Amino acid sequence: MGNRIYDKLANRESLDASPIFVFAADPLCSGGMRGLGTERGSHPRTHPEFLQLCRDITAEGFIDGLLMTPRDAEVLAVQEGLFGQTDVTPMVRMNAETNIWNPRHGSYRANYSAPFQTIPVTDARYCRVASGVARDCKIGMGLYSITLNNDVEKDQETLNAYLRFAREVADTPDLDHVLEVFLPNVRLPGMDEQAMGEYAADSIVRTMAYLRSWERPRFIKTAYTTPDVWRDLCNFDPTMIIGALGGARQNARGTLQLAHDVVKYGGRIILFGRAVFEEDDPLLICKALRAVLDGTLGPDDAHAQYQSGLRAQG
Repeated sequence: MGNRIYDKLANRESLDASPIFVFAADPLCSGGMRGLGTERGSHPRTHPEFLQLCRDITAEGFIDGLLMTPRDAEVLAVQEGLFGQTDVTPMVRMNAETNIWNPRHGSYRANYSAPFQTIPVTDARYCRVASGVARDCKIGMGLYSITLNNDVEKDQETLNAYLRFAREVADTPDLDHVLEVFLPNVRLPGMDEQAMGEYAADSIVRTMAYLRSWERPRFIKTAYTTPDVWRDLCNFDPTMIIGALGGARQNARGTLQLAHDVVKYGGRIILFGRAVFEEDDPLLICKALRAVLDGTLGPDDAHAQYQSGLRAQG
């Protein structure tokens, strides 16, 4: 099993020099048949084509982790043994709260988010069992997401579900988790981007106060809103490692700037999905993002290199 994320988390100097880059390859937990981007701009990407993209991006080695749906983790990690050939770390999405349900013609996201767990903690490591003992485990890290909406009843339900999950993971040998915290998904009057970022940041800190050290996530993924909010959150508690989600794709230049700003103001992880697989060339944007994260190129030069690569393809 690939250990690159664990190695970086264990060595702060290494993490500072080369922040973690996870390809969030779990869009099928959210959308549907039109949720995987397009294949070279010609047609909506099919599931087999998306799996091949995951294999190709993993093989290139610019990412540190691959986040998958439970089914794709079974295919790539278990059936194919993909992560026995690389130090890229496999991860699996362990819940799909209703905030991320986004089928065509669906309206789930207009309602308060509710918990929905996709895989039992006991099965998340994808272990083979021999004589009642788990052996040959394929995955050691799962992601759980929450959305808080400033509503006592709904947020209590969300937090209770998460705390139960975190404590169950803590009692499961060789399994860790990552927490994803979305901004509110319903309109909250009077809250601009800065206020929503502050609300999410305070909610993260408050939630972490309920968990003992061994129950906490290995890192936390949330939305980058403003430099001030991000800096305050990243600097508040050195035991919390903060990373950013990519959100909806803007353009290549915006994606590279976001990665730069995340690190500049204290973040040490990016988990980008659509910002990668909806690009004209996902492998090239991964290369450019790695250069920005490692500080070998700034956003402008990385973007110029990316555009040059696209032109070279014709």
